[in-house]
Amino acid sequence: MASRYRIALLGGSDAIRQARRETLERENNFTVVYDSDGFGLTQEAFLEITFDVAIIDQKLTSGSAYEFVSAIQAVAKVTGTELGRILISSTFSETPARLGAIEAGAVDAVFVSDGLSRFVDVIRAATDVDADFGIREIMPEVDTSLVDSDKYGFAERALDSLDEKESLVLRAFCDLKTDSQIAQLVKVPKLKVRTTLIKVQNLLMLNTRSQLLLLLRRLDAI
Repeated sequence: MASRYRIALLGGSDAIRQARRETLERENNFTVVYDSDGFGLTQEAFLEITFDVAIIDQKLTSGSAYEFVSAIQAVAKVTGTELGRILISSTFSETPARLGAIEAGAVDAVFVSDGLSRFVDVIRAATDVDADFGIREIMPEVDTSLVDSDKYGFAERALDSLDEKESLVLRAFCDLKTDSQIAQLVKVPKLKVRTTLIKVQNLLMLNTRSQLLLLLRRLDAI
């Protein structure tokens, strides 16, 4: 595990970024490696920043953070770039903002209105390379009727290609078990759990575990 986590701050007011930077730098395990209003920044340029967690303001100077993050995830997949975790920053705490962030490829949203202590807690949780806490917390609020029949059929065919162990791993993941719990339950190494979930993400053309849980919820598998 890294002794210090690299944090990128992108977009939002100078005052908010300054307060967040100063708060993070008082913590033992965080180093702010990038701090910018994001004016003129392209997705390709952003991918050149090495970060463990990036906090991107919902309203960037060039448009929506949701579109920016979706594009970043797409470029990262095509280029084989290893991407850190992303959080989208909004002003006030609300479920639609969290859902929009997860759909775009972020772990969750983080809110100015929740204060700096909560901000640090969310950043710390997002340092986990397999973080998916956001979708787990709002799972009961996700509508299960938003997947069209074509997408449902495609997902079912992809999931039918899994072998027995992989299907059991996915079932336990749908039951919101942790990787350690899944490994113990299915009797496979923890690495097998991780590689199976990555395989399923790729089959379904998704970028994150959070997106996988969201889709499975909408397919009424959870």
